[in-house]
Amino acid sequence: MLITYTAILKTKKEIAPRVFHLQFSYPTDVNWSYQSGQYMIFHLPSLENEHPVCRLYSIASAPSQKNSLDFIIEIVPGGIGSSYIENMNEGDSITMQGPAGIFTLKTSDRDIVMLATGTGIAPMYSMIQEISNSKNQNPNIYLFWGLKYGKDIYLKQELDKLADENPNFQYSICLSREEKNIDDARCLKGRVTKGLENLTTDDLRPTTDFDYYLCGSPHVVESLRSDLEAKCVPKNQVYFEKFT
Repeated sequence: MLITYTAILKTKKEIAPRVFHLQFSYPTDVNWSYQSGQYMIFHLPSLENEHPVCRLYSIASAPSQKNSLDFIIEIVPGGIGSSYIENMNEGDSITMQGPAGIFTLKTSDRDIVMLATGTGIAPMYSMIQEISNSKNQNPNIYLFWGLKYGKDIYLKQELDKLADENPNFQYSICLSREEKNIDDARCLKGRVTKGLENLTTDDLRPTTDFDYYLCGSPHVVESLRSDLEAKCVPKNQVYFEKFT
């Protein structure tokens, strides 16, 4: 069931070039819950249209976080939604509707590989927090997050903390265009598929031993799906969300 309410922008911070972390508070009397990986529908006023413009943004916070939602949003030049978000100030209100989406954690005995690019990290970050906070026996999680350059990195301290506290979680940031050497064992040069190749080589496990969660632009997601299909990964072990 979708719930519509007015949310207030509590904090807004640019965490990488043209990438913002935003936290919104919502009324305490709103009785709802969501699953990690889901998104909210933002109803944004538009100067060009009589009716609000709807934009979908994945929730980056864990379901255990109360009375507020976090989002990681990239500002796209010329985008109607981006322009509105970029000009928002702390204390401004916005109409949200949700939660929605089926890109959620599935029950499985297999370990998890997450392949994300850009702000596709948002739903993955929510999932990783949820699993790490769980008292149940956790699967091993391997995150490979693709960015272009070292300057594009964010959430580094948060991911380091999760990896240090949860021995079942490992991650690598894959920099596709970085030429400089990055003195960090959790950063490597290449596409996210480079990290996957390293994983299956080091662990001596076939690619089919994992469940896969993919999130990024449509082109990237389709490319990754093709790569996994070529490696004989069953389609029912691949879950994905395309950001447009």
